Amino acid sequence: MAQSVPLALRDIDKEQLLEFLLRYATTQTSVGVQTSRIVVNTTRIAHAYGYELTIMMFQRNIAMTLTPVLEGAEGSYQRLDYAHPVTGMSQHKHSPLNFYLNAELSRLSWYTYDNHPDLAELEARFERILTTQPVNRWLVLYLISQANMCLCLLFGGDLVSSLFVFLGTFLGFLLRQELNRRHAYIYLTICLSAFIASFIVGLGAKWGLEGSPEIALGASVLYLIPGVPFINGIMDLLDGYMLNGLSRLMTAAMIVVSITVGLSGTLLLLGLSLL
Repeated sequence: MAQSVPLALRDIDKEQLLEFLLRYATTQTSVGVQTSRIVVNTTRIAHAYGYELTIMMFQRNIAMTLTPVLEGAEGSYQRLDYAHPVTGMSQHKHSPLNFYLNAELSRLSWYTYDNHPDLAELEARFERILTTQPVNRWLVLYLISQANMCLCLLFGGDLVSSLFVFLGTFLGFLLRQELNRRHAYIYLTICLSAFIASFIVGLGAKWGLEGSPEIALGASVLYLIPGVPFINGIMDLLDGYMLNGLSRLMTAAMIVVSITVGLSGTLLLLGLSLL
């Protein structure tokens, strides 16, 4: 026998809730969450307020339909005869990957499911997560450059080559940060970043200072490899979200092409070869 949803939950403004869920879902997309997790987290919040949620995700947009339901035994939901669903659509956002936001947004869905806060509190918690002070950009820049340098050493590069990799990665990633702040075209950003990073390393090879120029040139662009889009694309395909999976894999492939163009520019300009 179905149990009635508490009156306080029925009084939630469903249009306001739908608007929040759209922003919540698109924010998850922007920080690198796979589709199945976005659907589960967003649906969990809808269930907390006595609504069933239907989500359609596309490459650039997301559509949702919110329907009032009754909660039955064993977590089942029964649609009400007098239910009036509402539907909304929003565009996906584009932001840097952020695993902290990934975890905190998932935690917010569980808090909502367990505590049923009002929408004002839910909005406040959501905004608090989004406005969390990010990690210092210079620290990120140094750590990524150091990681690329270590990868060069790990792959058999000499010390001088790894120092050029550090400098190239530092300047290439700095350029990427600045272009991202100015909302430059993503593939142009990747191409220019790959060119700058590999060009600095290529100068060391051209001057005969590096003992392992092939390893150094290969390592100089590793920070641009789209690991998360590749992983999320495969996971989406395995979960049955074919359009999203193919879209993310194509995005990853385009990033690889952009890296290749930037690296090829260095090789042609300096007359170098990786063979």
